Amino acid sequence: MYMDKENLINLTGLWKKYGAQKMQTSLSSSVFVNPKWPHRYWLDVPLDNIAYQSMPSRFDNIPEQVTIPVWPMMKSANALHYETAETQFKQTELLSDNWHCGFEQLAMYKQLPIDVISLPQNRSGFVVTQVATAEELAKWVLIGSEAFAYQIDSDVIKQLVDDKELQILLGWQHGEAVASALLYKTGEVIGVHQVAVKQAFQGQGIANAFMQHIIVICSQWQGKYMVLQASVAGQPLYAKLGFKAQFKIKNFQIVQTKLKDS
Repeated sequence: MYMDKENLINLTGLWKKYGAQKMQTSLSSSVFVNPKWPHRYWLDVPLDNIAYQSMPSRFDNIPEQVTIPVWPMMKSANALHYETAETQFKQTELLSDNWHCGFEQLAMYKQLPIDVISLPQNRSGFVVTQVATAEELAKWVLIGSEAFAYQIDSDVIKQLVDDKELQILLGWQHGEAVASALLYKTGEVIGVHQVAVKQAFQGQGIANAFMQHIIVICSQWQGKYMVLQASVAGQPLYAKLGFKAQFKIKNFQIVQTKLKDS
């Protein structure tokens, strides 16, 4: 339960780093929205072992382009009730027939080794560096945008390059930028986000080599745990690297419909 809470704290904390703003609504809980990428909209309720308050029957002034993540509600110290959360969400006026689950993620965590000293030499010509220049940032944005099939807002990332709680990483193969990731540290927990491999280099073992470097970097950064939210495609790799499954996050998006001329 502790790591479930820490995973969500890290994730929502990153969205706030990205520039999420508190909305003025009639709800008793705080509501945050990212006006730019990644366009998340969520209730900022206390993430502890007391029952979540029930979801409201409606949400106020919700932008159509947002993604609304739904994760388990903590009903007790020993149980997560995911289906209850999703059922409540589907009963709101918000969902109606125009919203659907666009994609799922699996929250995962890993306890970090404490005796790691040097980076692995597991792939010839492969190195990992922190983004330090505008040119490197442009490469980072391009790799992630291509891999995830959405446009990452470079202005959002640019303001975080010098943030001491983050590391923005590039993986290089023989001098070419081929992989990207972002690390966010909250206390003893380091979140691994935006892990992507350039399309032309996918299926060549780069993701595995990149993640092994990231595990060492997180250990050297004095983290105790790593957390992430894995896509369906990424789950086998993370499981192989020792990450343990926690809970699912279902991300709801509006179905864009257009009227056709008769």
